[in-house]
Amino acid sequence: MRALLVVWTILGVFPNVFGQTSQFVSQSHPLTKSNSEARSTVAKDSDKTSLHCIPLWGEKKKSAQQIKQDEAFLKACDENFGNRAEASRFFAERGWEYIAEGELDTACYRFNLAQLLNTKNSDAYWGLGVVCHQKGQGTEAIRMLSKGVACDSANSMLLDDLATLYIQQHQQSGQAHDLDEAFALLNRSVQLDTTNATTYLKLALAEYQRNNFDKAWEHLHQCRQLDVQVLDFNFIEQLSVKQADPKGVFNSGKE
Repeated sequence: MRALLVVWTILGVFPNVFGQTSQFVSQSHPLTKSNSEARSTVAKDSDKTSLHCIPLWGEKKKSAQQIKQDEAFLKACDENFGNRAEASRFFAERGWEYIAEGELDTACYRFNLAQLLNTKNSDAYWGLGVVCHQKGQGTEAIRMLSKGVACDSANSMLLDDLATLYIQQHQQSGQAHDLDEAFALLNRSVQLDTTNATTYLKLALAEYQRNNFDKAWEHLHQCRQLDVQVLDFNFIEQLSVKQADPKGVFNSGKE
């Protein structure tokens, strides 16, 4: 799974929010010269058209002209890819690359195309959620990632990312419901993958917001035991102000 490390402020700290790495998986379908030319043709120039820059084209009924354009695009993909699922993965890959370059509107268009090709591609919704988040559209980001989870409910990293959005929303809204949603997602994530250090870091952040500092330290040490590189030392410093590390590890400067 491709993604970015999107950074925001949670509780005054700067944890890595989106769990995907900046590494991109090699294309499973090598491009020949003719395929490359054809693929660039089916998604050219119209990136800046307003609807293309809105997730899922605004989810409104399309005009006859738009439907005709979609049909032409799908036909071109059918001629140049092994199947539509493969084509969808290709355009999602391009979307992540454009996010990495800061081209959010173009990325949105690519993820829209990925979703048009395969409505079950969780990566398309995941990417659209990242685009929304980077544009400051928190509610829409949650809605897009929720669609991704509906397609792939067994993806621990995706669950963590959606949980982190709820943690941020709770910080802004103060609504207990948001934190409840975050805990539900993170608990599911732990059940799916007990070795995901990021999940325990997010659990620590969530417990911090509930003022459960003992539990926050417990999850932080679980994270540390799995992968010390995931630790966020700014967060550790803030947690230490609230309560000293019961195990004394961070109090003594061992890390």
